[in-house]
Amino acid sequence: MKVRVLQRGFNFSQDGPGNRLVYHLQGCTMRCPWCSNPESIAPAGCILALGEEADRLCPFGAVRGGMPDEAKCAACEKPCLSAHSRSLRMSCTEEDTDDILREVDRSKMLFFDGGGVTFTGGEATLQWDALVLLLSALHEKGVHTALETNGTHPRLAELFDRIDYLILDCKHWDDETHRRVTGRGNGQILRNLRAAAGARSQLLVRIPLIGGFNDSADDARMFAETLSCLRTEHSVEVLRYHEYGRDKWKQCGMEYTVRDAFVSDESYRQFCAVLRDSGLQLTHT
Repeated sequence: MKVRVLQRGFNFSQDGPGNRLVYHLQGCTMRCPWCSNPESIAPAGCILALGEEADRLCPFGAVRGGMPDEAKCAACEKPCLSAHSRSLRMSCTEEDTDDILREVDRSKMLFFDGGGVTFTGGEATLQWDALVLLLSALHEKGVHTALETNGTHPRLAELFDRIDYLILDCKHWDDETHRRVTGRGNGQILRNLRAAAGARSQLLVRIPLIGGFNDSADDARMFAETLSCLRTEHSVEVLRYHEYGRDKWKQCGMEYTVRDAFVSDESYRQFCAVLRDSGLQLTHT
């Protein structure tokens, strides 16, 4: 089975416990304006241009807003990607799941301190069949598995017995605000959150703290109420806004629209204090 891989690499403790081989899969169900990997959003991938916009580099006018015209690109076999290989690249590669499993087998000696394999995105559950196959095979091999997800897939709970460590993003407590900013409501996310809290011992909930979006005192109180389903063995991590992916938006031919979203040290401390005072266990990876 084929799977579109955005990137891969080893990471220690940030995407699950120990030293982990992390696969970022292509495609996402949301369009968060602060996304640090905007090239991951389009399910089929996009063309990134380094230094210039891809629209101007394509001699056949086959790229608009970083997105390739599949018919035009297929007809010319994408010569731009070879002729301008230093300037243009596809965001993902299509790979065989068997090759990924063999790569994991070769990497097992590096899974120290409780490490293993993590799938993230984009949104990994968008490639559902390939993800199920990979998680099932790795679980049978005894490899520690982790999944980082935005929680939008309605069948997420079916994966619980194949995931050792679940990381679930919770971007906003309010459905309408969530939908207006990310393009998706949070109803399914909160249902999956409650299901995970009831069924799992290893669960990390991540809140991206974005100035002007979800960082007010009222937001903190409502997050605390929303996450009251978590048990003492579960953890919450609050991640402050950054602009690490800002340049990528231009490379993808898209506009970065976020303005003044940084969160001060004091606001961050106050936000975290509200969560702690409500009994939630905070962590930092």
